Amino acid sequence: MSIKLYKSQLTPTTNDSNVADRRQINLGEAQSIGKAMKGMLQSGEKLYIKHLDIKSDNELLEKSKEIMNGKGDNEGLSATVIKASEMKDDKAALELYNNQWKSLLESSKNEVSWMTKKKLSLWMNKQQLKDTNAIKVATTTNMINGLRINYTDQIETWKKSIVYGATALEKNAAASDLANFLNSDKAKEIFGDGLDKLKKDTNRDIAFFGYKNVSLADQ
Repeated sequence: MSIKLYKSQLTPTTNDSNVADRRQINLGEAQSIGKAMKGMLQSGEKLYIKHLDIKSDNELLEKSKEIMNGKGDNEGLSATVIKASEMKDDKAALELYNNQWKSLLESSKNEVSWMTKKKLSLWMNKQQLKDTNAIKVATTTNMINGLRINYTDQIETWKKSIVYGATALEKNAAASDLANFLNSDKAKEIFGDGLDKLKKDTNRDIAFFGYKNVSLADQ
């Protein structure tokens, strides 16, 4: 038995080609496709944000290194901290540091991306707090050291007055001033653990030079 094929069955006619595809996607399938597309978009967005975050971290590390160490003729914060820490006047030291800190912050913010700017400001504020505290401690120590030197000189003056004073009044006044100072809270604050040794050395020197200063007949 033979099967006869017509031309319309082998080659689509105009009517055949223009028939609309009446297949429909149900609501569940549409929601699944929507969720998949949304998930892909969110994943891409998260990946892009992560990329920017990593990039800004690297940028911050590079810029913070430059800020601390300096670049070219520009002094870094580390050098400024050293200079400020060698000063005795805490106000002048903090002014020196803060001026340099502000200058570096303003110039550096113009050289980094918008995301790094926020991180840089946070890092600079933390660095400022740490550095200014260190400077305050250093300048206070410098002031105490300077005061220790001045009081050491004053103790030498009292010792000489006790040993070589022209009158008994001068000797007694110097001895009283020396004793009052060595037994004071200020002396403890200035000389700390070295106060006991200072007392022993002072009494030894007064006794030694006082003995040498008297005539042989009175020794």
